[in-house]
Order: sequence, then C-alpha cells, then structure tokens
Amino acid sequence: MWLAFTILGIWILPALLGMLTIPGFWSIYGQINHRSLLIVALSGATWGIGMLLAGIAVDLIGVAAMFATVMGVSTSVGAALPLLLQGVSGVSMRAALLISLGLALTIFGVALCGLAGKQREKDEAVKSGPAKAGFLRGFIFAVLAGVCGSMLNFGLVAGAGLIEIARQHGASARDATNAAWVPVLFVGAIPAIVYCVHLLRENHTGGNFLILNTLPYLLLALLMGILWFGSVVLYGWATLRIGALGAVLGWPLFMVTIVLGSAVWGVVTGEWKHAGTRARVLMASSVSVLAVSILILARANS
Repeated sequence: MWLAFTILGIWILPALLGMLTIPGFWSIYGQINHRSLLIVALSGATWGIGMLLAGIAVDLIGVAAMFATVMGVSTSVGAALPLLLQGVSGVSMRAALLISLGLALTIFGVALCGLAGKQREKDEAVKSGPAKAGFLRGFIFAVLAGVCGSMLNFGLVAGAGLIEIARQHGASARDATNAAWVPVLFVGAIPAIVYCVHLLRENHTGGNFLILNTLPYLLLALLMGILWFGSVVLYGWATLRIGALGAVLGWPLFMVTIVLGSAVWGVVTGEWKHAGTRARVLMASSVSVLAVSILILARANS
C-alpha cells in the first residue's frame, strides 16, 4: 500500500501537476546552480527518511500517538529553521518569549503523548495480552520522524530560486511553488520505495500487484496520494498568501490541523477502545497542549 501511494502520490502526481502548470517545466532545473538544487534534494531525502520512520512508528504506537508526537516535534523544528534561514534580527523580545514558551509547551506535549501511549500499552496488555512491540521504540522513531519531517518545509524555503525561475517561465505565483515540490518529493520518496521493495522481496509478495483483485486497492492508494499531495499544494499556496514569513507562520497552523485530525481519527477507528481513563486523559491533554503550543508559535512568528 505504501509503495503504491509513494509512486502514485509522491512521484507521478507532482510531476504531472508541474508539467501542466509551468511552461518548459523540466528545463527549470538546468537553470539553477547545483548547490541550491542539492540543498533542495537533501531536504527531500531527509524528509523521506522521516516519512519512512513515521510509517514504521504508526504500526507500533497507533495513529493518534504517532501523529501527535511527529507533528509536535516537526512544528518546533519546522518553524525554527525558516526563521533562522531568513534571519532573526527583526524578532522582538515579545516574539522571542512567545517562541520559547511555544517550544517548551511542545516538548511538554510530546512527553504527555509518550506517557499516554505507554499507559495505553499497559491497559491493552491487561485486556488483550502483551503488545506485539514496545511503545518506547515506536516513540523514538516518531520523534526522529518529526525532526526529519520538518525538512519538507525547509525544502520549500530552500527552493525559492526554483520558484522564481518558474515565474520567469510564465507560471503564476501560485503554480510556481510546484517547481520546488517536485525535487523535494521525488528524492524524498526514494527511502520509502527502497524499503518497500526490500519487504516485497523478503516476503515474496511482489506478485500480488498483478492480481486482478488488487486494482481497487490501487485506486484507493491513488486517492490517498491525491488527498495528501493536495494538502501539500494548498500549504504552498497558503505560504504565498501569508507573506514574507509564510513558511514560518503557515507551518504551525498546518501541523495543528493534522494533530487534531489524527486524534479524531484515532478515536473513530477504535485504537483507544482498550485504553483506560488515565491513558485517554493523558492523550487528550497532550493534544490540547500541542494545539496551544502551535498557536502560540504562530502568534509569535506573526
């Protein structure tokens, strides 16, 4: 499933959109210096490793805990990197204090999430036997995924040169952001593809893609790619509407909707049905703290 989503949603869809919206699309990458293109590609590779770690972590700790941890860490790192890149000389004392408070609450929220997941693991062990894997390993993977995942935002900032060249080719300001997404996502997809191919070979399941009954699931993977890449495109548009610090201000707001959305889906899918009251309270507190921290960071960055 992850391989189908990666190829369809992270390789094919971005390239198609770029070719449809930017005149002379592929020639853009020959007009930027190699150092800038390398930075964009490395940002994508780091993000790809984070995406792979998140995919492993969700199987170990569940949707809600994984997303709360990944997005909490990614928010603070992803907001700080563009701010440092663009310069901090214009940041006021009030903004600096708000940023410090926001980052402290982010760390606290992630810690609460870890406690909630550990408590849920104990509750599930009592009701349905020992868990198949320890929570700690998944939690560490989720933290690392958050650090690496923030590079998706950095890749957009580092791709400013590509965006400018795309505008010179006649693309609108909104469509020009597609020029930055393609190299970030293309390189970022490689770690997931390599890992998935390794598992297919190890389990001898690659031939299942040729079974007729697989087709409906490939369509669902395509839908998954459309929804995911659609959110990334909308985020890129939003950064332009916000202004000079769009990547700094928009990223936390983008993250908070994912945290809250994943928490709701974690409840809807029943992954917390065996959790006790303490675990539920800790998880709700974690999401609340992370939401507040993200909004404080957004306010500080504005």
